[in-house]
Amino acid sequence: MPRRKVKLEVKIKAMQECLRLVNVADIMRKYGLSKRAAYNWYQRVLAALPALLADEKPGRRPETQETEVVPPPF
Repeated sequence: MPRRKVKLEVKIKAMQECLRLVNVADIMRKYGLSKRAAYNWYQRVLAALPALLADEKPGRRPETQETEVVPPPF
């Protein structure tokens, strides 16, 4: 079955509905964290969804050549 192209807006809406804050108080109490911290992290995740779900070009990714130029010791 060929892959179906899904619009980015649809992906974002679907993931927003899937990522719901459920039992936050219990979970955060278990780890000794505040509910506010969970809410802040949740907002960051929601804000990052468009970048995470955006379609990338198919194929191999280019290798990054990060070489630091070191001057000679003399």
